[in-house]
Amino acid sequence: MSKILNRYLVQFKGLAVGQHVFSFDVDKAFFDEFEGGEISNGRLSVEVILNRLSNMIELDFFIEGDVEVKCDRCLEVLTIPTEFEGKLVVRISDSIDESEVSDEIWYVSSNEHELSLAQYIYESICLSLPLQRYHGILGTSTDDCDSEMLERLQTLSLDENQEVREADTTDSRWDKLKDLMNNQN
Repeated sequence: MSKILNRYLVQFKGLAVGQHVFSFDVDKAFFDEFEGGEISNGRLSVEVILNRLSNMIELDFFIEGDVEVKCDRCLEVLTIPTEFEGKLVVRISDSIDESEVSDEIWYVSSNEHELSLAQYIYESICLSLPLQRYHGILGTSTDDCDSEMLERLQTLSLDENQEVREADTTDSRWDKLKDLMNNQN
């Protein structure tokens, strides 16, 4: 595991039963660890309330901040405010009950002593993003959209509509051939 992602490890083995609070900062270095991701940068704070029980750990996540993604319209960088609240249950057990397996439950062996929360934090941030991301959403300014790119898209859209209209008009010679085919049947 990388040095950056090691910051998101939680040592639970020596923790007393009860609640414990952990705070993490998420920045560009964090997102760089996840190659091919949609998020290029971000400034988020993560608070994790860990409730340690004898054979189980409950984790409540609170994530808040801003992330940078590409605008779906103009492909320029867009900063979007992001919030996430979620719960994760970790069972400490050497055997897994198949009937209880779900996405919200992790299983760790009794020999384990730490949890890596980096992947869960990353996926939670990604899932909190809106499906469509463009300038003007969630209080962002529409003025930041690249006007040159929008003009090009408008031109392409007009050209495409013209091609569709031209394709809809048929050559009368083909209509006569179609009539011949219909008469033979």
